[in-house]
Amino acid sequence: MWEEIELENWKNVPFTSGRSATERDVEEGRAVFFIPSGSTPYETDLPLFAIQIDNGKNTRVPCVVIQVENCSEGTAVGVRYLDGGNGVGMASEFEFYNGIPEEFSL
Repeated sequence: MWEEIELENWKNVPFTSGRSATERDVEEGRAVFFIPSGSTPYETDLPLFAIQIDNGKNTRVPCVVIQVENCSEGTAVGVRYLDGGNGVGMASEFEFYNGIPEEFSL
């Protein structure tokens, strides 16, 4: 379910938007997390291309945002990585794009 994403097909990944994700969304690959205690959707068009930034490791990892929700800790972001797998981070850890930035373009 969390297989590699071909760069030219990044806009075709399943996502959850306009509502909080459910456990079923996670099981079916449309979301990375669900918050049983409650959250509210962050209004944005999905999917988004993003760069996850780790300043400690000095890395910039391309990913596709499939979920954004506001929770008690802030704005949580669920992503799928181009080379497979998924992750969760806070919005401050990402740069968001409507398309592929030049550094990762085909």
